[in-house]
Amino acid sequence: MARKHQPAASETLDEIQGAADKLGAWIQENLRVVVIAIVGILVAAGIASYVATGRVRSEERASTALSETRNAYLSAMGAQPGSIEVPKLANEDAARRIREEYVEKFGAVADAHSGTVSGALARMEVAQLAIDEGEFERALALFDQILAEDPPSTALRGLVLQSAGQALEDAERWAEAAARYEEAASIADYPLHSWALADAARCLGLAGDREGARALYARLDTEAPDLRLPDHQRVEKRELEASTNL
Repeated sequence: MARKHQPAASETLDEIQGAADKLGAWIQENLRVVVIAIVGILVAAGIASYVATGRVRSEERASTALSETRNAYLSAMGAQPGSIEVPKLANEDAARRIREEYVEKFGAVADAHSGTVSGALARMEVAQLAIDEGEFERALALFDQILAEDPPSTALRGLVLQSAGQALEDAERWAEAAARYEEAASIADYPLHSWALADAARCLGLAGDREGARALYARLDTEAPDLRLPDHQRVEKRELEASTNL
């Protein structure tokens, strides 16, 4: 009987590294999808945190209102049942009318359930709709409003900060984006804190602050030595490190 080919250790390592590269690039390019996944965890955590204080019903009502509104928005935009991503409508005028309608609806959820995790997340939905319309200043004002209202979860604060960083990055305001990302990275219980630090380093590089970027990459090596950056960012990191020896 012919022996089955057993992959060499080097082949297995290459496969693992390739998968890690794809994961790192995917996380950076699809933060919105990752955020939505974290949202469910935060809502559940928010409900659990209020059990001891007797406010669980408030969080449950807020969670239900947010879920119903988001599902209705996805349906209006033509998403398939169970989808978490908002599809792009061919008719941009129709898409804009739907977004305008749901700015009001998500805003109503946020106002009615202020002080809850889901209320803050509803305000984030309004900010995302503003970003979709290219209204970055409006989105940033909404993120600042959430932060000023003191999110009921430090992990949620990290989520808001990283989302604000992405909006600033979309507007090519690299140094400001880096500052938001770095602040998110300082929150230990924020699930994406290491990725936020990597984003901060990358944005400082884009801002031309090579020394600052090198310092953040050095910090990343210490705080998250196993984090696998995408290929392009590893190249940038090596170039910055090499330049210190010139």
